[in-house]
Formats: sequence, structure tokens, C-alpha cells
Amino acid sequence: LTEGGATNFHAGFQQAFYALERTIEQEYTSGCNVAILFMTDGVNTAGPETDEVLYLINKSTQRLKSLYSRDTKIFTFSLGAQADRLATKKIACSTNGIWTPVDDFDGDLVGAMASYYKLFASGLGNETDFTTWVEPYEFISSADRECKASRAVDMV
Repeated sequence: LTEGGATNFHAGFQQAFYALERTIEQEYTSGCNVAILFMTDGVNTAGPETDEVLYLINKSTQRLKSLYSRDTKIFTFSLGAQADRLATKKIACSTNGIWTPVDDFDGDLVGAMASYYKLFASGLGNETDFTTWVEPYEFISSADRECKASRAVDMV
């Protein structure tokens, strides 16, 4: 990565899917969910256009499904006003993931990126009294530890 360089969504996703396949093949995975967290503060300025990026994503997610029985979700984060919100939203929607815009100055990037677990937790229980817990983790910016819990709410 270099400051002021080009942004190439296609190359990034090629590398991500290559790494995922190697991880699955070498059994360095829990065998549960597959997620890609993709963030950008720019526009795709190098490599193929958005349609070809979506084709690569579709082809790669189908490959993971057919070879390894893995569903893949992509969570995208558009950082700041200069980020391509349309392309990142299309990418997330193509895998039933979640797109999140994060404002330049008052956006909560840590909270936005930590929220991807909600989608996975929503499908784990069929009853409203089911609570999903995420193991405690330590924040990179401090020694604080946090544990997330997610629970379905019945809106009657």
C-alpha cells in the first residue's frame, strides 16, 4: 500500500479469495462462516470496472460454495465522502452482506466494523430468547476488552 496510489477493487478481491481458499484447504478455519471485510476511502481507479469485480465475486463465492460448502458474505465500509458508495453497496448486496458508510470526522469505524457479527448471529437461533455471544477481544488502541452479545427482538 502506498499513499496516493491507485485503488484496485478487483486485485483486492482476487487476493482475498485466494487467501480464503488456501486457509480452507490448510484447515486454518473454524469451518463455520466466511466473511470478507472490505473498506475503501476511494474510488476504483485501476483494474477492471465494477461489473467485472461483481463477476469475480459471484464466481469466487460460487466456487467456495461448490468446492467447500461455504457461504461467503462481504461487508463493505465506505470511509469518508470520497469513497465510492454505489460500488461498495453493490458489492455487499451481491453476497447478502452489509454496506456501511463511515463519515470522515464523526464516523465510528470501530463500531461499524465490529457490527458484522450481527448478520451471522441473526441466523443462529430460531427463537427470540436465543442470545449469541462473541468471545472477548482486546482493542488495538487500548488494553480494554469487549464482549459482544446479540439477541433477536420480537417487534409485535
